Amino acid sequence: MTKTPLTAALLICSTTFLSGCLIHIDSGQGFEGDGISSVLGNIDVDEHDYAGNISSVNGNVELDSHARADDISIVNGSLDIEDHVQVNSIDIVNGDIDAGTHFRVAQSIETVNGDIFIDNKGQITNSIETINGDIVLSTTHIGKNIESLNGDISVEGESVIVGDIIYHKPESRWFDTDSMPTLSIASTVLLEGNIILERPVELNLENADHQQKVIVRYSSKQ
Repeated sequence: MTKTPLTAALLICSTTFLSGCLIHIDSGQGFEGDGISSVLGNIDVDEHDYAGNISSVNGNVELDSHARADDISIVNGSLDIEDHVQVNSIDIVNGDIDAGTHFRVAQSIETVNGDIFIDNKGQITNSIETINGDIVLSTTHIGKNIESLNGDISVEGESVIVGDIIYHKPESRWFDTDSMPTLSIASTVLLEGNIILERPVELNLENADHQQKVIVRYSSKQ
């Protein structure tokens, strides 16, 4: 069987993973967006290239400007995104997301432990959900909800949130309920939904209209 450049790259990684490796996606190598998986290695997608599905365990993923990908799944690794990047969805267990301007997500972003930063002109069609990570949005359009358990949320600029901002009640005793997260919303943000609090949260709301949208669903003794 003839080895494609992608196959060769995977073989090299499988034999040298102890020292780490880099899988570099470049359309000039004949890669047609069939997807890429890596264990103990980083993945880098070149400018204007399409990678298909990306799966990484113990490795970072970088998407250069104008790159495209479908579903991105990462366990123990960060996602670094330059400007004008488009993806279908993102699911990360332990790792940060740092996205540049004009970032487009066709579905949702979900993380467990990791911060999410999205720069100006980002657009998320559905929701952003995290458990312990912080969320910072700058002039970003969110088509549905922003949901968290323990992380700080900061929404800045002329961001638009079509759905709700929800802080869920931790159901497990393993969560640190003594630590109170902070929700900060700039006065210029358009929030079409409500702020639903199922646990105590420190609120920094500059706009009186936002304060009217707060719905408390926990006991004052909590």
